[in-house]
Amino acid sequence: MLLKKTPKEEESGRTSPDRYLITYADLITLLLGLFVILYVSARVDEERYKEFAKAFADYFKPQKGQEDIHGTGLEPFKGVRKGIPEPVLPFPDRRNLKEIETDIVKSLEPYIRKGEIFVENKGQNIVVTLPEKLLFKSGKAEIEPGGEEILGKLAQTLVGLSKDQEVAVDGHTDSDPISNFRYPSNWHLSVARSVNVAYLLISKGVPEYSIVVRGFADQRPISDNASPEGKAKNRRVEITISEQKHNVPNTKGYEANENGKK
Repeated sequence: MLLKKTPKEEESGRTSPDRYLITYADLITLLLGLFVILYVSARVDEERYKEFAKAFADYFKPQKGQEDIHGTGLEPFKGVRKGIPEPVLPFPDRRNLKEIETDIVKSLEPYIRKGEIFVENKGQNIVVTLPEKLLFKSGKAEIEPGGEEILGKLAQTLVGLSKDQEVAVDGHTDSDPISNFRYPSNWHLSVARSVNVAYLLISKGVPEYSIVVRGFADQRPISDNASPEGKAKNRRVEITISEQKHNVPNTKGYEANENGKK
């Protein structure tokens, strides 16, 4: 026997095609509430912000008569902190050439005093001259342990260089020709020495962007190659620290001759 459904049961059994509108309306309502909350939280009360900033600045500002001569913000004889001291860093600010020269001279003072290392201030350049005997064996480019110690001290003074300060490492030899399996000429030897010195400086923390490597063989002597003493002076590595001005064209090798032609 089949039971016949009542009209109310038949109506409740049908699914309305517009039922999804209820879920859709709920979703829109929730999204609207979310955006209202985000908008309210993003608004800044400028007046309250100014009051907070002023109160914060007044709290950390040293009171009159409480500043010490070193500017640490400590009350004299009390040790009560009234401000935030500046952090102490090895090189907190960019150093100029004079400051770099002072650091180099202080670091290499024992060698300078003995006349083994020379530091010269040439205006826009600081030139550190290292003779062969401190760094290499004759005809070799491998740095000796004593030379590594010296270059390590020098590297400590060059760690904080900025990007507009250049370190040129120049290798020089005497006029005696060299020809072997490793170094066919003085050009090869001078470049190999400067590369090894530059790489050691980089390994000790000198920034790579500051390094320039050059080899001059025997073409730039500082003494007469006719004597053993003169040859010893010519066998050297020069490290030149200089300031590089940006947006200024380099005119080296492009200068006018006596007739005004370029």
